[in-house]
Amino acid sequence: MNTKDNITTMKEAQVLVKAFAKRNNWKDVPNIDKFDHLHEELLEMSQHLRYKSEEERKQFVADNKEIFVDGIGDTFFALCRLANQLDVDMEDAFDLVKNRILEKYNHQNPENNITR
Repeated sequence: MNTKDNITTMKEAQVLVKAFAKRNNWKDVPNIDKFDHLHEELLEMSQHLRYKSEEERKQFVADNKEIFVDGIGDTFFALCRLANQLDVDMEDAFDLVKNRILEKYNHQNPENNITR
């Protein structure tokens, strides 16, 4: 996979991040650093919205979308690293939680409503 290609699945993202880590001699072993990194990224984004009204938050996001695009990208990359360290397939994990949440709130699976 060329790094310039768009990633279209979580599995592709995990593979790319795993290869990147290997090229940089980063160990994919469980460690607390990735949890801390994820926490820091989420806190950084949330601080921009703290103590603002709903309208102020909407306006801030509209005016500063790049902050959140960058933050979500960093968070996703770090989540791929953590999943690799824990040997967790992100797509399998998402499917497990997705199904549980949809069932919990009595929603139909959106995929069932797609006409092909």
